Formats: sequence, structure tokens, C-alpha cells
Amino acid sequence: MFRSVLATLVLSLVFGSFGVVNAADQEAPVISGVQISEVSESSVTVSWTTDENSDSAVNYGLQPDYGIVRIPVAERTTHSITLDDLEPGRVYYFRVVSADDNGNQGISADYRVQTSGTPQTGDGSADGNSSAQGDGAGAAAGDNAGQGQQATQSTSQSESQTESQATQEIVEQINQITNPQQLKEILNETVKAVKGITEDLTIVGPPTVIPETTTAIVKWTTDREASSEVVFSPENGFDGTNYAFSQQSTGGNTTDHEIQLIGLNPFTNYNFKVISTDTFGITGTSRNFTFQTKATAPGIRNLRVVKVEENAATLAWDTNVPAKALVEYQDLTTGAQNSVGRPTLSTTHQMRLADLTLGTRYVAFVTAENSGGDRIRSQPIQFITVRDIAAPIITNVTNESTLFPGGESRVQTIVEWDTDEPSSCLMTYQEGVAGGTDPFTIEREQVSYVQSHVEVIVDFAPGTVYQFYVTCTDEAGNSLQSENFVLFTPIQEKNIIDLILENFESTFGWVKNIGA
Repeated sequence: MFRSVLATLVLSLVFGSFGVVNAADQEAPVISGVQISEVSESSVTVSWTTDENSDSAVNYGLQPDYGIVRIPVAERTTHSITLDDLEPGRVYYFRVVSADDNGNQGISADYRVQTSGTPQTGDGSADGNSSAQGDGAGAAAGDNAGQGQQATQSTSQSESQTESQATQEIVEQINQITNPQQLKEILNETVKAVKGITEDLTIVGPPTVIPETTTAIVKWTTDREASSEVVFSPENGFDGTNYAFSQQSTGGNTTDHEIQLIGLNPFTNYNFKVISTDTFGITGTSRNFTFQTKATAPGIRNLRVVKVEENAATLAWDTNVPAKALVEYQDLTTGAQNSVGRPTLSTTHQMRLADLTLGTRYVAFVTAENSGGDRIRSQPIQFITVRDIAAPIITNVTNESTLFPGGESRVQTIVEWDTDEPSSCLMTYQEGVAGGTDPFTIEREQVSYVQSHVEVIVDFAPGTVYQFYVTCTDEAGNSLQSENFVLFTPIQEKNIIDLILENFESTFGWVKNIGA
């Protein structure tokens, strides 16, 4: 139907180029009463009526792709055309066409008629009688002459044949035009008409997205061939309208679209739309969709056993991206399995496996999981628990001092550190870095074995340098002294009055020497 409508509109546009079109009349003549008369061996007369003045034409031929006989003057409502030079005893196909002064064209259904006589080629009807009937519909045979019989519509001819004939006539009329300006106007108006009657370009269903770490493949389908474009933007900072990036295909129009987006950020949410435009400039745009790229896959590096004790072991490893940690381990003697994990994301990891059995071989696996849920498992690592002869490992030593102003300024200093196993620790400090004072060790009233340690000192003076170290002992009696650390306590800032007095004394200090 689309081509029929398009053909009719283009025909109207063609006549409009010559100033003939009357906008008030857009109805085609109604054809009725198609009859066959005066059938002879070489001719047939076809008659019909129309409801308004129009011209007369008959498309005919031995095959459904008709020829044409036409009376081009649109001045009658009763029409009759005799088809001459026909072959005897042959079946001819025909239809009648009438157009009014405004170019509105009416086309009848398809008919067929058999000429009288004996066919020269041996085909056709043996009885020599004429018949005008629809294809497959048996109309009564009549005499060769003087008998008018109502033609019956043919049902064998497809709608596509009608459309093809109409298109052919339009092309013939356009070929007769020699004025370039008129041809240009016809082209412009035809394009406008096509845009006006063509349905919107439809994007069928939601697009399919196959995301990777830094790329994503977007696929979609349209109801007709069109171009391919994807506009997209990271979710962070997207205003809902303006997309930051666009990627298009240079592969030509298609109904199956595929574009690979590149340069994306790992584990990032993106907003996107797909856009397709056909050859008539009609564009289809999808609604906004979202997808998330994959996170960078984690990798486990430098897995090692850093310490083995009587009933524990400490493993350490690194990952290429921040990841959660899980250690699964098994007693190879009893087959008992256990696991320990940490849900926080980090790139450096250390895990202590406790409650082990002395003198037993264990196998362990480390699993790293990134923020996107991707996991990787290490190769197995084995160790045997032995009597503890290793001292604690001291890490993460920090200090922070706070000045409390007043008549006499006071300083509070907090020192923190960790050990890889439960330990009891003592802190020793002295003023200065050159050993100017004797070291002082902070004693504890009660011994406790922990892995996180903190010491609060309130005896430090403002604006002073101190050095300190910590000594830690595990439950097996193994001890370790840390390296020396240096800290600076803050100094109280002078107020404006103190600064004025100091400046005055510096300027007029000679006054106090008078009379000396």
C-alpha cells in the first residue's frame, strides 16, 4: 500500500509542476460497468462509465504486464476503446484507466477476454467463442459480434502489478519533462511527500549491550535500513540530556546495527541512546538506557608465608587493584577445612591463620575479589607449624601530638602501632636526638597480649624533639625492638600582645640600662 500511495502522490506532484492541479479535487474517477463488445479475430471493444469527465485508457496484453491504448482528453463519462490488431483465439488481459483534469486517476480491476477464431499458434480456446471473465471465473461464452457482456473481475492479478503499472506511467510522464527547474521542483516535492507519508523509523526492542572493562558492544535492530550511532556519557555528571560522547558506524545503512564503544572507564555506569536515520532523513531515537563496565580483574602477586608459629601462620600478598581478601586452608592430616577473610578493599594484604596444630602440614589458597565481584584464586601454598621462635612483627607506627593552651601549655601525644600476633609491648622515649637525657620506659600495671597497641603520653614539653622505640614480646617469649622514631611536639603560638611587647623590648631595650 505504501508504494500505491506514493505513486498517487508523485503523480499529483508531476501534474502540479505544470500548474494543472486543483487542490479542491483530489478524488479519482469511479469506474463502473466495464463491458466487452464486438469481439472478432483481431479486435475487441471495451466500454465503461465514470462518475465525472475523464480520459480513457486500456492497458492490455497477452501477459499480465499490459500494453496501453489511450484517448488522452478528459471530456467524457462514457468510454469505449477498440483494441485492434489482436491475434485470433487468444486470451488477452486488460484493465481500464481514467483520469480527470486534475490528474486523479482511477484504475479498474483486472479482466481477460478471448478473441474469436482459431489461434495460429495452437493455443487458446478450441470453440472460438469469446469470453470476458475474471481469471478463474467462468463467464458465459457469447457470439463473436454484437453481444455486450458484463466483464467479471479477474482475481489472479496481484496488487503489485497495479502499482508497477502506475509507477511506469509516472516515469513516462517525468521523462517527457525537459525543464531542469521543473524536474528539481518535482524532486523536492517528492522527497517532502515521502517524508510525510513514511512511517516513523522504529527501533525494535531495547538495545543489547555486551560490556567489557574499557569497551562495550551495543547492538540494535530497526524496521528498515538506516545509519548507526550511539551517544553516551558517564553517569557521574550526566544532566539527563547532553551526552558527552558519540560513536558512529561508517559501514552504511543496515537493519542490524552494531557499534563498539571504546575508551571507557572500568566499573563505571554509563547512560546511552541509539540513533538511526534512513535515506529520507527520517530518524529514530531510543529512550535512555544504562550499562556498567566491568571492573579490572584482580591479580594476586608475591604470595608468601611471612611467619610460622606453634599454632598459627601469617600469609602476605599483594593485588594489582583494591580487593577483598579470603584465605581457605586445610589440615592435610585430618582433612579439616577452615577460612578467614577481610571485607575491606586493599592492595596489600596480610592474614594470620590461628588455632592451628603444632607440627602439622597445611595447604592454603588465597582468593581476591574486586569491587565488581570478579574473583581470582591463587595457586596453593603449603607450610608446617613449628615451635614459635619468631619475634612479633611491628608495623604501622604513627604519632600525633595536641597542644592544650593555657597558663601553662600542656601537650598530649598519642603513639599507635600494630603487631602481626598478640604481643605485650613497652614504649621507651628520651628527649632530643643526641642522647641528651636518659631513656624512660613506660611501665604497665597489667600485661596483655593484643595486636593493636596505643600509648598516651602527657609529660612531653611543647616545641621539643623526642625519639622513641617500642619493644614487643609474644606469648612464646620472643621479643623484638623496633627502630627509633622521632616526633616533634607543637609550640604555642604567641598572641598579638606578646608580639607587641617583644617588639617594644627589642626596640627600646637600652632604656633599662640607664643609671646602671
